[in-house]
Amino acid sequence: MTEKNIPRYQSVRVLWTYRLIDLCVPFLMLAFVHFLLSDQSWHEPYSWLGVMAGLLFVVFTQLLGGYSRFVDRSIAKKIEIVFKTWAFNVLLLMFIAYLNLAVLGLARSVILTWVVLTPFVILFIKVLINYKSRSTQKGRTEILVLGDGYAFNEFELAQLKRHNIQLHTIEDYDETVLRDKVEALLPDFLVINLDKKAEHKLIKQLTHLDLKGVQLLALHHFMESFLRKCYIPYDSAELSYLERIRSYDRISYLTKRIVDVFVCFSLALVTWPVMLYAIYKIKKQSPGAILFKQSRVGLNGKNFFAIKFRSMHENSVFNPYTQEEDPRIFPFGNVMRRTRIDELPQLWNVFVGDMHLFGPRTEWDILVEGYEKEIPYYHERHLVRPGISGWAQVLYPYGANTEDARQKLMYDLYYIKHWSIWLEIETLIRTVLVVVGRKGL
Repeated sequence: MTEKNIPRYQSVRVLWTYRLIDLCVPFLMLAFVHFLLSDQSWHEPYSWLGVMAGLLFVVFTQLLGGYSRFVDRSIAKKIEIVFKTWAFNVLLLMFIAYLNLAVLGLARSVILTWVVLTPFVILFIKVLINYKSRSTQKGRTEILVLGDGYAFNEFELAQLKRHNIQLHTIEDYDETVLRDKVEALLPDFLVINLDKKAEHKLIKQLTHLDLKGVQLLALHHFMESFLRKCYIPYDSAELSYLERIRSYDRISYLTKRIVDVFVCFSLALVTWPVMLYAIYKIKKQSPGAILFKQSRVGLNGKNFFAIKFRSMHENSVFNPYTQEEDPRIFPFGNVMRRTRIDELPQLWNVFVGDMHLFGPRTEWDILVEGYEKEIPYYHERHLVRPGISGWAQVLYPYGANTEDARQKLMYDLYYIKHWSIWLEIETLIRTVLVVVGRKGL
């Protein structure tokens, strides 16, 4: 994306605050860790190391564009910049330490703890400042939307409001109305959301506004930058979005598999007592099969059997959607659904390669057939393997109709298009927060 397509920081004070944090936190963290772990006195090499770490962190962050007013404000981008910068920092400091033998005499426990903790502390502080800066009146982003080609739903409007983004819509394409609105509002961005072909006069006026410094955004760029979802037109005549979605390349796939195996193996080691307890409760409250197998659609549209702990009574009335206070679910089944314990057997599906840990949510083949009749491009999500959790599940509430499936598809395609190890980490963090907060995936 170009700078025009990225939400900007309204105040440069935030960026100078970031510089101050990057400069001071490494030294302060080193002093704090030394105070906690070392019984030795503070030596001059510690001061030298802390000061150099702060200065290098500022330099590397500047080189990576971390202080630009138009830098991507997502958590994934902050994770990327902080950890890349800190990695460069540590490598260079290790080389300098090799040349300066005095540094090698420092306590290893202090240095290792400092190296591990510092980037997490910096990241936490920056995310907190980013959130606070957006919540103020000065941090509000004013968006002028030209046209009503796409009607933003209540969930999207609420999401924008949480990020202190205010939408103003002009449905009249009159030249005077548009000019007066721009002059009165001075919007940060003007989003093109036309429901019909633009006339020559409108194109000319938009060009003049662009030359005057008004930031123009196409609707699909706005959706990706501000709502972090890929816009898919309801009009099937526009098909350009199909060329923008591609499966993972070999390096990305290998990276995802490493994350899959490592996290799933760790989860299996931690949760095996929980799984044994679940087996006991299922047998006690609802005699029958422990596991529930269902045909799901996977990579390239091929079916596989997803495995879950059974949370409903056997031979229950058929209904593809779960209802609130569903009588088919036995008591501990409700507990498993709220805490996601019923998903744990799917770790096996991840191990054998049917699924990823994160990706488009696995869908029942019967539902997929229905969705594809209403959403012709629904099959695009099968360019990659499905996941136990995913971007759509952590950002969009549970849905039970075709429109919800369409909305979740937009999030799934964003995840596929913009996948990186940093987005994977953000998805992991958001999944943990959702599970801990017991919000619907």
